[in-house]
Amino acid sequence: MKPTVSVIIPVRNQLAFTRQCLAAIRTYTPLPHEVIFVDNDSTDGTTSFLRKRVKQEVGSTWIRNPVNRGFAAAVNQGMKKAQGEYFLLLNNDTLVSSRWMELLLAVLRSDVSIGMTGPVSNKAIPEQKVSVRLSRIPSIHRYSQFHNRHNPGLWRETRRLSGFCLAIPRRIWEEVGEWDERFGLGTYEDDDYSYRVRKAGYRLIVAGDTYVHHFGSRSFRRRGRAEFLKILAQNRHYFLRKWDLPEPPGGLL
Repeated sequence: MKPTVSVIIPVRNQLAFTRQCLAAIRTYTPLPHEVIFVDNDSTDGTTSFLRKRVKQEVGSTWIRNPVNRGFAAAVNQGMKKAQGEYFLLLNNDTLVSSRWMELLLAVLRSDVSIGMTGPVSNKAIPEQKVSVRLSRIPSIHRYSQFHNRHNPGLWRETRRLSGFCLAIPRRIWEEVGEWDERFGLGTYEDDDYSYRVRKAGYRLIVAGDTYVHHFGSRSFRRRGRAEFLKILAQNRHYFLRKWDLPEPPGGLL
């Protein structure tokens, strides 16, 4: 059966989170789906885990990069491999739960003018952030079971969406094109794609009725805050220069 959704997960180490992420997807995603891992030169056992898991499990694909190509390049590799009608970009340091995929697809299917959607989360950009403090897995699933209920009244239009969990119809990707790999290791590539989708005439929607937990930027933490801020500043400058945009007040795009 052809998958409805292709879940694309760029990974760079953090094996424990990858295991946890995959287990949650398999438990809470009843829709026909495939999972495509793009391994950006992991060194902690992730590569061995993925190699074995792909052999054992139908609906799993693994792409191995000999160097860390960054988020945008990994996304492009995954999308080229994907078979689904919808793409779901997902960080490996997330935990999906009840009805997550059904609710995100409900947003995309509600109106052809909607180009992308993403959930609310504990760690996200301000447009998608909700104030909850959850750390234990059972508590996260209990909260999601209560929160994740179809309610279009909680949907809201936004100017950008975060790439930590992002649903895109294949037709939008085919029209807008690949992600810009010049953003390197990461940051601002999702702002850039959000901007491009809006320029193509489509709306972005925050699915306020859908919660996906995000443990938060684990790969960048290992690089240190100073290095992260340097990359952030460089990519912000590139993004603004690319589109000839003024520095926005408050950093909102």
